[in-house]
Amino acid sequence: MAASEAPDNESLRLELQEAIVTYRHWVAQLTQVTGIIATADVILISYGFSQRLAAILLVASAMPIALLVNYLMVGSLLTPLISLILRFERRLLIRKDSIGAVYVRSYIRSVPQVLSGHIEDLSDEEVRHLELKWATLWAPIPIILYVETLVQIGLFVLSLIVFDYRFM
Repeated sequence: MAASEAPDNESLRLELQEAIVTYRHWVAQLTQVTGIIATADVILISYGFSQRLAAILLVASAMPIALLVNYLMVGSLLTPLISLILRFERRLLIRKDSIGAVYVRSYIRSVPQVLSGHIEDLSDEEVRHLELKWATLWAPIPIILYVETLVQIGLFVLSLIVFDYRFM
C-alpha cells in the first residue's frame, strides 16, 4: 500500500514545489518591472524639469497607471496559484506551517480576517470552494498609484500655467 502511494505523494510534492517556484517567479517579475517603471518615471520627471518641457511630465504621469496594470495583471495570475498551493498542501496533509496560508494572509484581501486567521483549520472541501481574489481597484496599493498619477498630472498643469513651461 505504501509503495503505491509514494509516487503519488512524490509527484504532488514536485507539483507543489513547482507552484511555489512559479509564484516566486511572478512576484520577482512584478518587483523588477516595478523598479524599471519607477526608474523611468523619475528619469522622465527629472528630464521634464531640466528641459522645462510639460509634455514629458504628462508622459511621466502615465507611469503609475502602467504600474497599476502590471500589478493587477500579475495579481490575477497569482490568485489561482495560491489556491493551487493550498489544495496541494491539503492533499499532502500539510496543515501546520502552510506556506499557502501565509500567501493568503499576506496578499489576498478578499479573505475575511476571521477566516484568514484559521485557514489551516479549513476542511479540504472549504479550501476547494474558497474564492480568492486579488486586491480590488480600491485597495491601498491602487489608491496610492491613483494619488501618484493625480499629483503628477498636477505637476504637469502647474508647469504649464504657473511656471510657463512649453508643451513641446
